[in-house]
Amino acid sequence: MSVEFNRRNFLKTVGIGAGALYASSLACNPPKKSQPIEYRKNQGLTIACWCHLDRDFLGTESEIKADMDRIKNAGIDILLPFIHYEEQAMYNTALPFPEKKDRLTVILAAATEREIEIHPTILPLTDPGVTPEQRERRSYRSNKPGGNHCDGRFCASWPETRESGFQITRDVMAHHGVTGIHLDAIRYIDTGQSLDWPCQCDACKAKYGELLGKETITAEDLKVPGMLDKFMEFRGQNIRSLMEKTRELVRQKGLVLSMAARAAYFEAALVEGQDWVQWAREGLMEYICPMNYSTLREVHRNHLATQMALIKDSVPIYDGIGRLSSAGELTPAQMLQQAEDALELGAKGLAIFHLNGMNQKDFTELAAFKNANAEVAA
Repeated sequence: MSVEFNRRNFLKTVGIGAGALYASSLACNPPKKSQPIEYRKNQGLTIACWCHLDRDFLGTESEIKADMDRIKNAGIDILLPFIHYEEQAMYNTALPFPEKKDRLTVILAAATEREIEIHPTILPLTDPGVTPEQRERRSYRSNKPGGNHCDGRFCASWPETRESGFQITRDVMAHHGVTGIHLDAIRYIDTGQSLDWPCQCDACKAKYGELLGKETITAEDLKVPGMLDKFMEFRGQNIRSLMEKTRELVRQKGLVLSMAARAAYFEAALVEGQDWVQWAREGLMEYICPMNYSTLREVHRNHLATQMALIKDSVPIYDGIGRLSSAGELTPAQMLQQAEDALELGAKGLAIFHLNGMNQKDFTELAAFKNANAEVAA
């Protein structure tokens, strides 16, 4: 039996127990139910698609309009464009991104003319204005001999980092007439490393000292159920605070809020502070796109079945299908097989990753699929 297998089983057993403790505290002090905006009700199957403004829509204004015509004819209702990275902004911004070029304005205009909604994708745990020294101090630090591939990513334990991400959302809303905001990577970014190499940055160590009685913790410490519970709780509170603050800002403007959610809820999302199932139950979002990317139909189906059992009717699920992703590449036929499974399991829509991986055959077959299933998700 492998070490990885043991760790995963441990997380499923103890992690669910920690989740149960958290759920128990919520039962004693239940959060106030938020009322989502009534969004796309009775409009049938909704199709969203992620895109990247550094790869897509790179032509002239007339070429961009032609691209939007193809997207509209494919039945795509919502585009979720990545509009910034850590050092690059592709929208009209007042923030200190080192590289700025507004590409969103012309794309938003072309989409709006065709009644395609634009919900910009925000990466809310970043800070474009930091010095190299600040960046190093506020980044994930594994202390793993030889280093770790997650070292250097912003750690969500720093209030300054969470505030910076919030200001990016505010900045986008101030400069562009979008109808929604889409959050991606709203979580701790120590992906897959959280339990084996818990972060040792100053902010995390201070919290460990407060909650666990010692500033330096190891994987062995996190095998103790109570210590794991406290570890998950404080991380969850940090991410939740950012989600709630963003929700309040977006709702004040009457905009739609959505998110890309980790597919593995118990194994990954909860440990990284992303309790998106609880957020859905509280009505903090109008729709959720779980990233169920897999080239294996059964893996995709199993992920979604678990998610639908947890979410029920709390909020619409737009099933994330990876046409071309880090998990591999699907054919158009395989993409539509997964889409069929999504509707069968109760999803209200699809979210395709990503536009740059699609061609005219995808668009033609997606349009036919939408026409054939127009009323299924209504």
